[in-house]
Amino acid sequence: MSRICLVIPSNKFDQYFIQLPLDAVTAAGQLRAEGHTVAIWDQRLQDTPDGDEFDHLVFYTAIADRAQCYPLELGPVRAAVERATALFPSARTVAVGPHGTNLPDSTRAELGVDHIAPGETDSATVGAVRSLLAGARTPVLSDTATPHNLLDSPEPRPRPFPNLSLEEMAFPAYDLVPTARYTAEVINDGLPLPGPCGMVLAARGCTYGCTFCHLPFGTRMRRQPLDRVVDEVAAQQAAGLNSIFFLDYVFGINRAFYSDLCSRLEGRGVGWFGQTRAEVVLKNDVCAWARAGCQGMWLGAESPAIADTGVHKRVSEKQITEAVHKLRDAGIVPFAFVLLGLPDDQACSSGRLVDWAAGLPAWFGINQLFLRPGTTLYDELAPQYNGGSLPTTWREVQEVTRRYRAAYPTDLDAQQQRLTELPNYLGNAIAPVAS
Repeated sequence: MSRICLVIPSNKFDQYFIQLPLDAVTAAGQLRAEGHTVAIWDQRLQDTPDGDEFDHLVFYTAIADRAQCYPLELGPVRAAVERATALFPSARTVAVGPHGTNLPDSTRAELGVDHIAPGETDSATVGAVRSLLAGARTPVLSDTATPHNLLDSPEPRPRPFPNLSLEEMAFPAYDLVPTARYTAEVINDGLPLPGPCGMVLAARGCTYGCTFCHLPFGTRMRRQPLDRVVDEVAAQQAAGLNSIFFLDYVFGINRAFYSDLCSRLEGRGVGWFGQTRAEVVLKNDVCAWARAGCQGMWLGAESPAIADTGVHKRVSEKQITEAVHKLRDAGIVPFAFVLLGLPDDQACSSGRLVDWAAGLPAWFGINQLFLRPGTTLYDELAPQYNGGSLPTTWREVQEVTRRYRAAYPTDLDAQQQRLTELPNYLGNAIAPVAS
């Protein structure tokens, strides 16, 4: 058997929250069940790992809560690799996450690791260890390559490791991390503030086809057994976390499943948060969510004109407004994702998006659009900003987004600054107070 250390790098988002590395504790639980000695080194919270020697180091380029909107900058991950390999120079190194899944050779070269393991990070971690112990030596730990859907792809996207069965997967190894120290937005006296908070994935996947969205769990919905979901909530409560964030991308999409889940959560004394879409809110009994402990719900609102932007998200401004009010009327604090820079977004180009966000009776967070490998929008637009071909390095990927933003018909940085000055911008509630 092997000695394995799963490494979580620090990143710039640590200033607000440090969220539970759900995929790492899940992979660790499975590896430990297979007889390995496992440690998790969360460099955001731990100076050193629990162990003197390791055979394998597995680096997470973007943990579960960041995988959908993963950063294009790999500098923090490279720093984690350098820090870990300086302590354990004889260990074989593997990177898992969306970067290697979409640009494996470029990711391996930039990080300086021995191997890339594509696929969902927990499954890729387990698959990589199994492959290495079986004698694999290839740089990309994949049986075969599946060609990219575009003929001019700079490098083929490898076939990911198969997903572990959610019914048979071992229980997460929460004891390997300082569970009670993980945080997210929680509601305190009606206001969102940073506080202790865990994380659960009741269901993986998203059946919607928004072209700007990276879907690390794919487009097919896979539900965990409800007993397992409730046991994970209970385990995190026992470790000191009475707030939970459901990372499911469309909470409530399967009304029977989520109704049963809410029935199981009612009366357990856990406050929880989730994320979903406006039209799903309008089809659900959100009062039942509130009775089950739901305190806040994020909506992928993006823009009042998103239905007209050609990114395959047909949600109207009216639906967004009605969903926000429906949540508020049920006693659930609404949150909205705002996305600047969608193609042909007239609300953004005209500046109306700022007034719309200001009038939302909800807290909102802001992102500017990134063109990310692994999304349809990237495949469509990246060649236009890279001389007619897709990028071959992460530096070129970053440059594509820079050029896209520079060509946008309005100053996105100036518009973002206006948004951050609004009283319902979430950053103004949760930002660290200067001493």
